[in-house]
Amino acid sequence: MLYVVPVHFDLAGVRRKILHQVSALKTNGIDTRLLAVTSSLMQKNEDSADYLMMRSELSKSQLRAGLSNLLGRAIFDFSPDVLYLRWPGSGRVMLSILKACAGTPIISEHQTFEIRELWSTRSIIALFSELLFGRSMRKAMTGLVAVTNEISLHELKRCGDNNKPHIVNGNGIDVSSVPLRTPPGFDSKNLDLLCVAQVAKWHGLDRLIRGMAEYKGNVDVRLHIAGDGSEVPNLKRLVADLKLENSVVFHGFKTGEELDVLFDKCHIAAGSLGLHRVGVSEGSILKVREYCARGIPFIYGAMDSDFNEKFPYILRVPADESPIDLNAVFSFADSALSDTEHSVKMREYAKENLDWSIKMKKLIDFMNEILESKMRK
Repeated sequence: MLYVVPVHFDLAGVRRKILHQVSALKTNGIDTRLLAVTSSLMQKNEDSADYLMMRSELSKSQLRAGLSNLLGRAIFDFSPDVLYLRWPGSGRVMLSILKACAGTPIISEHQTFEIRELWSTRSIIALFSELLFGRSMRKAMTGLVAVTNEISLHELKRCGDNNKPHIVNGNGIDVSSVPLRTPPGFDSKNLDLLCVAQVAKWHGLDRLIRGMAEYKGNVDVRLHIAGDGSEVPNLKRLVADLKLENSVVFHGFKTGEELDVLFDKCHIAAGSLGLHRVGVSEGSILKVREYCARGIPFIYGAMDSDFNEKFPYILRVPADESPIDLNAVFSFADSALSDTEHSVKMREYAKENLDWSIKMKKLIDFMNEILESKMRK
């Protein structure tokens, strides 16, 4: 398989995910090469990709020509059975590149509602390109992979072909890359909440903070926010306005042992509580997979196909603008934490359902179905 990543490889979360996917594919016996377009800032890590193109100091036309040439060289060198493409956005040049590869099955991976995201970021040129060439691009695909059912249905509609081969394969985690936490004691007098994120509006932490402000009970509640992000200044102003400076701690970006200490200190984690703000009702959030692998119960404001409604270590909160009900959080914490083996059980669940080795087996089965179908034709 040739894994093509023409966009977003510089983003740390995306890069980590892709490298874990490639590693899991290789572990499952798939000879996988990675073609990535990145900035010169990543030059020191060039060995993470088999085919790498630096985009700095290149015009858009040079970048497109370079990608076409690099993809052609990779196909000539490697002769892949399948091209796997992280969706790059639509355009005339990319469409022509894909049509030139028509002899090889092409599978695209979709993480979001592209048009909606481009509109929200006011990426007008890219938006028009997506509107003009999106359907043709999708028709050129042999199969589609989406991280949620909602996105899968959307992509099939945009493609105009409900019979296009497709699967839903949520995001995963390399379980071995994070340690199992040591849970703190819980006595119903103190509750420490944790959110680890590059904090954005769709994380909905303002809902949790407003819930803390409305709470009139006797439990001492503290929220720990580990991460930077565009929404942090707004949250700090909200905390000051509500006079919660002693109850909300902004730790900034944390990693390694410092982050491990926070996981061991906190009782419950906060997943995304505001996905409805970007028009999404289902999630496949990488961070909640880390929560599960580390063994910390969490609250979540969306449905997720990897966690059914009977999973006992998630509290699902309404997908609206209401403040989070702290009494419901306390009841959930009391129930989840009363199981002294909850962390071990959550980690076992992650190994069996969320690890990239499991996720990539599902992708391999899908690729084999496509290849077998091609051979029958």
